[in-house]
Amino acid sequence: MSIRSNKTDIAWDKLFNKYNILNEIEKDNVFKISAAQINEFREARLMTKFDHSIHLPILFKKHKLRILPDTRGTYIIGKFKAYENLKVEEMKPIPKVIPDFIQTFDSLDITSESTALNIAHMSGMIDDVLNTKATEPSSILTLSGRMGVGNINYKIRTNDNLIYDFRVNKSQIEIDGSYENLNEIAIIEAKNKIPADFLIRQLYYPYRYYNNLGVNKSIKPIFFTYADDIFSFHTFKFENINEYTSIKRVNQLNFILNDTLDLNLEEVKKISYNSLQVEEPHHVPFPQADNFTRILDMIGYLTKYRNKWELAGVYDFDVRQSDYYANALVYLEMATKNNNGEFRLNDLGFKINKMRNSNRRNHIIIEKILKHKSFNLAFDSVLKNHGEFDKEYISKVLLENVPTIKKISTAKRRTNTVCSWINWMLSVID
Repeated sequence: MSIRSNKTDIAWDKLFNKYNILNEIEKDNVFKISAAQINEFREARLMTKFDHSIHLPILFKKHKLRILPDTRGTYIIGKFKAYENLKVEEMKPIPKVIPDFIQTFDSLDITSESTALNIAHMSGMIDDVLNTKATEPSSILTLSGRMGVGNINYKIRTNDNLIYDFRVNKSQIEIDGSYENLNEIAIIEAKNKIPADFLIRQLYYPYRYYNNLGVNKSIKPIFFTYADDIFSFHTFKFENINEYTSIKRVNQLNFILNDTLDLNLEEVKKISYNSLQVEEPHHVPFPQADNFTRILDMIGYLTKYRNKWELAGVYDFDVRQSDYYANALVYLEMATKNNNGEFRLNDLGFKINKMRNSNRRNHIIIEKILKHKSFNLAFDSVLKNHGEFDKEYISKVLLENVPTIKKISTAKRRTNTVCSWINWMLSVID
């Protein structure tokens, strides 16, 4: 993967040289650095906040280093397991509506995380996540915004599975939203996209803050995303309250507003049967993009020419991934790639971009997927197997029908993408 240096990379390179940081970490496992030291080369607030691992400076990525604050003016660098991968399932969204009397929200123009959260709350999505019963009061928005967490001591594991005792003194947190019903409290970190991972601190520090308040209710740390008109709630838990790295995924719930995704299965079978099979394109690689919702969400960012670097910045993943996802839209004949390596929607892409996530739109997209023989055969096998995936068969189909796939090992890797796309199709079919 090619790497581009920026001002933050250059400044950290100077800091690593001046303070011999790598040798100090080799000797003591960690290195403590102050904001004043960082400010010598660049403002500390621009040099220390990395919500996703892709944002880390080059030196941090190369040596698997992470940085976390322990006070409002000092930071600790070490080989910490500071991030959690966001595993996304393609699942049928639960339909919801906002109350009829609400006139100040345009449900067709949800551009901010706070608006998405407000709509999720007023439509009852958050009550579903909190298991609020119909006979109980609805959940209430309580704390949000920036606040101090006081003193927190916790354990965090390193890449070598060593345990470091972390002591936090008067660090700050920012809570996008916390909601409380009779029995539970949801602490939510919100994003209007689907990142590859997130900083565990964004959930762990608020979780510890609430526990320190002495509440006797169950606390649910939730990572929330809004993408392609889907509201997704990823619920986690901390198996050990005193360990940062004890985070575990619990479940995922998806919702959609003012619509129901329920394409008739017989209609989709007809699409599959009547599809005019096309030869695999030679100008674009076979898809390597395992999150179909993210592919569809990217459509909105390609209304003008964008290169893989720009897309990587928007989506918080590396340039190789951004190239894969944009090329998937070229494969689906919704975008083009020019000689400068820039992607932009074509006429069909612009048409899709104007449509909501709906049965009509998804019908068009499924037609584009199933016109490829490899996807068509794979989908047919899943239906015959009552929804089960025969990955060995799908790999064989790819090897026999995709000229650019010449090894079974490559076919097996691409099978993950095929299964993910078919899972998305199943999630919009009744």
